Amino acid sequence: MKFNSKGLEYLGSLKIAPKRTYTCHACEGRGINFSKLEDLIKKFDQVTVNRPKAISDYDQGFVTTQTVVGRIALMAERGDLEGKKLLVLGDDDLVSIAAGLSGMPTEIVVMEIDDRLVEYINEVANKYNLPIKAMKYDFRDKLPEEYVGYFDTFITDPPETIEALEICIGRGISALSKEGCAGYFGLTLIEASLEKWNVFQQILASKFKVVVTDIIHDFNHYVNWDYLLNTIGKQYEFVQVEPKLNWYRSSMYRIETLKDSKGIENEYKPCELYVDEEALIYRGDKA
Repeated sequence: MKFNSKGLEYLGSLKIAPKRTYTCHACEGRGINFSKLEDLIKKFDQVTVNRPKAISDYDQGFVTTQTVVGRIALMAERGDLEGKKLLVLGDDDLVSIAAGLSGMPTEIVVMEIDDRLVEYINEVANKYNLPIKAMKYDFRDKLPEEYVGYFDTFITDPPETIEALEICIGRGISALSKEGCAGYFGLTLIEASLEKWNVFQQILASKFKVVVTDIIHDFNHYVNWDYLLNTIGKQYEFVQVEPKLNWYRSSMYRIETLKDSKGIENEYKPCELYVDEEALIYRGDKA
């Protein structure tokens, strides 16, 4: 947004200073040297050219290639990927494929609710001989018993109601094997206020007894999804034009398990996944 001289004068009268940006354009603020990842970026784009489109049924919206590869680099740099067993809870971003192409994890399991993605990921894994197994799964359901306490690392991009955050991340923690394992997830300031961050951070520390080691602001950049204008909440009806720039972003959390860390009980957990008072979009008729 740009202001003319009168606009700037008005903002000055309100003592509102212009935002100053010093973000590195090459890494987009992630602190990652992408020049070392050019081969993976190119291969990922080639392999996923016919990926399934994002759909509103599951509140999907996938991230940019740089974000996906940035996640791989971050996990690798923290020692959470090479020689590790990786769980991907929901994967419209196709992080599993990028991880497989990197050659670092020994095993990758994808638990995904969308049949299209399960089929697609398994087809790609078979075609390129990647150590990936995708299965249909709703994180409200209990984890398969063989995967409780099985993984070294999990990554997910959860819905942002408090209930969904607690259950999704709780499932991920339940799937980790021991002290010193890691979980990664994104959290926005678009559909999650600082008040919600505070509540969820208390759940992480007090209930799950894990430590937050990293929060990287605006790490995750999302590609604009096709269904935005058809599903946007009533309070945002002034939005009438499809955005041209990728505007939806989230911070990347890394958590690590301690000796007394624990997830949630391994049983069915009903919850509201997508809609609360802070949700940007909703499903169904406008109200």
